[in-house]
Amino acid sequence: MVLVVVSLGLALVLPAVAQRRIDRLRDEISEVTDPARARVAEIQLAVALEAAARRGYLLTRDRQLARDIEDARARRREALHELDRLAPRLEPPAPVEVERLAARLAAFDAQFDSAVAHGLQRPPSPAAVAPWRKTFDEALDAAARLRTTIVGSQNGYRRQLRVIDGTVGLLTGALVVLGLVAASLVARLGARYGRVARRLDESELRYRDIAAAAERRRSELERVTESRARLIRGFTHDVKNPLGTADGFLALLEDGATGTLDDRQQGWVAKSRRSIRQALELIQHLLELARAEAGQLELRLQETDLGALVDDVCDEFRAPAEGKRLTMEVAVPASLPRIETDPARVRQVFGNLLSNAVKYTPAGGRITVRADVRAGGADGKRRIAVAVSDTGTGIAHDRLPMIFVEFTRFQPGTAEGAGIGLAIGQKIAQALGGEITVESAVGRGSTFTLHLPLAATAALAPPAPAHAALR
Repeated sequence: MVLVVVSLGLALVLPAVAQRRIDRLRDEISEVTDPARARVAEIQLAVALEAAARRGYLLTRDRQLARDIEDARARRREALHELDRLAPRLEPPAPVEVERLAARLAAFDAQFDSAVAHGLQRPPSPAAVAPWRKTFDEALDAAARLRTTIVGSQNGYRRQLRVIDGTVGLLTGALVVLGLVAASLVARLGARYGRVARRLDESELRYRDIAAAAERRRSELERVTESRARLIRGFTHDVKNPLGTADGFLALLEDGATGTLDDRQQGWVAKSRRSIRQALELIQHLLELARAEAGQLELRLQETDLGALVDDVCDEFRAPAEGKRLTMEVAVPASLPRIETDPARVRQVFGNLLSNAVKYTPAGGRITVRADVRAGGADGKRRIAVAVSDTGTGIAHDRLPMIFVEFTRFQPGTAEGAGIGLAIGQKIAQALGGEITVESAVGRGSTFTLHLPLAATAALAPPAPAHAALR
């Protein structure tokens, strides 16, 4: 069990951490080093064009060449301004190299401007040209050093990306090995418990103590289920507190408690808070699942207009459906009888079915909601059936038995979620005396149907209370 928990934890955490690091490195390359490298190239080109125009101007005093000098200088200054903006995000010694380049360009401009202001020989003497050539070479050398530094930073980022990719591959292999080891242990334990069960059956037949043995098994199952529920409750309680604290500190940062954040920082904080909220929602789902497995779901039974409830939930999902260009059809007869059930729990289950339909139906598809009274279940009693049909990709027939098993996801990249919504929904439906059924075909879509009894069962109708804790 420890190996399974560790492998699942690593499978969830490591790829996310690696992807955040990869995204950060790629952002540095695309948003900092690549633009900085391009600006340096623009400066080098502008300096070369300006130097050529200056030489022609000294020989001809052509006004067009003077305008070319000003144009090259303007492009160079614009590129240098962009470099100044990017300099704080460049790795050392790039910021110092940017300052040095700015000083060399200033000297390059000042020397020519001074010569123009005090008059020029025509043509200039070699002694007058030599200092210009020196400042020109110094400006190009400073630009070349800055470009070399930026290229070095880019190469360092790319090496880190390769190292991360290799590490993720290695860890993936390790997780596969860990999973195989866990599977082997589970198989061995299964064989061991199988032998124990056979001996127990033989003992029961020999001593005619079948009833006592069954009671022991039931007690053991309840103990294991309760232990698991306690473990999940304790774990989720311990995890919710630090997550809530982290969200609180992020909220302070978002509100400017330590100073105004720039747009990029605001985006980081918003993404972090969104991830924390998703984790808290998953924790709440785990608590619901633990309560359902332990038979401790709280139900508040009351007479419920199921048709109105279905219409209300459909209205909540119309906006998301229209956002994906989905057509939603609702066919709920006005004559649908009222039933005694828990409306909040029914809303939770039906909302999950409708949410899944919106998530997994491609744009332009159709979702149909129908409600009617039909015979259903092993007892053949009449029930209200609320069906949600979609035109999504569908589910293969051999995979349908796994659809209500927690953490089962057949299309993990299609939408967010942990794969426990249907598992919780089935347990709630069973606690209400009903069930969820599914019909699906690949390429034709799926139909999930919530069946609810017309009248509360004896287990769900205690003598007096407004709600009952199911055991």
